[in-house]
Amino acid sequence: MEQIRNKALLERLMEEKGIQGFFSGSPQGFRLVGYKKHELLAAPDRPLKDFLFILEGSVRIYGLREDGGDYSVAQGAEQDMLGMMEFVRESQPALYTEALEDTLCIALPIEKNRAVLEKDSLFLRRLLEYSVRLVMLSAMAGRPGQRLAEKVVAFLRDIQPDHTLHSINAGLLQFRCSRRQLQRVVRKLCEDGVLKKVGKGKYQLQ
Repeated sequence: MEQIRNKALLERLMEEKGIQGFFSGSPQGFRLVGYKKHELLAAPDRPLKDFLFILEGSVRIYGLREDGGDYSVAQGAEQDMLGMMEFVRESQPALYTEALEDTLCIALPIEKNRAVLEKDSLFLRRLLEYSVRLVMLSAMAGRPGQRLAEKVVAFLRDIQPDHTLHSINAGLLQFRCSRRQLQRVVRKLCEDGVLKKVGKGKYQLQ
């Protein structure tokens, strides 16, 4: 993890991403951190100590089987927040969080702000909204007969707040598909006028 000590950049990014809008009060200790591709953000013996608001990049959350194989639990990308389980549960989950690409986050210490955040109704509502989003994602992934194009549109329309796919990497775990499959579907949706490209690897519902 790299600590990025640039107060002006931190303040600008917090304003652009609306981070303060998650809270009724003014929690303390915000800072800017970066992770390299394949770097572990958290592990069973090293749980997250911060809420992480993902600004750029994507991460994968997974567990290990007894045979050494792994299984995906969730993914996170731009506009997602990590640290919810560490905040809510006293026992830490035996999961790993890995950066799928270079990832930039705003970090906020959990324990330093716990007493305030446990009484912050706006923040708790945000956590509830995020929990509902995870349930909806799980339900979507459990529809094996649904075509990939339908899953992409449903995700962007009904689940993603800004109706944007922020990167192909972020979509791979989301839709349980290969890079080639997702790229082909996204290209076809753009040709049909359903999606529009709004940046490098970034697509938005029309």
